[in-house]
Amino acid sequence: MIDLFKYEKRNEYAHMAPNDVAIWERFIEKYPTAYSDCQYDFRIGDAPPFNTLMDDGQDWEQDKLYRLRIDAIGHATDRIDVIEIKPNAGTSTIGQLKGYRALLLRDEVPNKKIGMIIITDMLRPNMEYLCKQEGVQIIIV
Repeated sequence: MIDLFKYEKRNEYAHMAPNDVAIWERFIEKYPTAYSDCQYDFRIGDAPPFNTLMDDGQDWEQDKLYRLRIDAIGHATDRIDVIEIKPNAGTSTIGQLKGYRALLLRDEVPNKKIGMIIITDMLRPNMEYLCKQEGVQIIIV
């Protein structure tokens, strides 16, 4: 299991680009009680098979390099949210979240409702409608 962190601003967030960090920290400022805890860079899904004869008997944990990465998972009392943080998020982000949610349900078997949230810096045409159709919440900060 990936480390669980208190939901608050941090000095660094695993695998987040500077623009993503700015959006995430604006979200934390605007919604300071949204979650109790978070997980970052949550790896999910299958890795390709590896040739174990090539690693000199060492487990280099290379499978982590090939798994999909959820930006953040927010833990609230009644739910877990799969969160994609993306500047100028477009329609492909909806599919990305739906895939992450399906793999999280398959691999982790969470005991709470799973939500899907896009946190972005601008609302592109059609995104609000498409997100609503697909059960994805979109938040602009």
